[in-house]
Amino acid sequence: MVDVGVSELRRSRDRLARQGETAVQAGEDAIGGLLYFYAVECGLKAEVLRWVLQRQDTSALPKDLRRTHNLRQLAKTLNLQDPGPGADPLRCHRQKDGSWVESQQLHEAWRYGAELRTEDQKAAMEALKALLKAVRKGS
Repeated sequence: MVDVGVSELRRSRDRLARQGETAVQAGEDAIGGLLYFYAVECGLKAEVLRWVLQRQDTSALPKDLRRTHNLRQLAKTLNLQDPGPGADPLRCHRQKDGSWVESQQLHEAWRYGAELRTEDQKAAMEALKALLKAVRKGS
């Protein structure tokens, strides 16, 4: 993994969020979701480093947080409230068979083109936007 500083993570958070919004406005929901997912991940990791670990770069992240894509785990580390109603608003049903894509796998589903139920995908996007807003408050 490439080590980066808190300010780099925050810049990436903002850049990815802008690009995600542009993609969503263009009707590219999966691309927008993927970009939002990574924006939130960058933001959460930056705030964990800054406020919890009081360190300035990703080399200080413990292994379980360093490689994780589990946004709920990162949010919990910051004592953030869950971003939406229900057990996990970042969980989506697959269109084909109704099986679940868990929140830590959502970025893979969007990246690899898995077809997700529209209503679940919309709820996940709203949850990501809520997490992004909460993370920005902390910075």
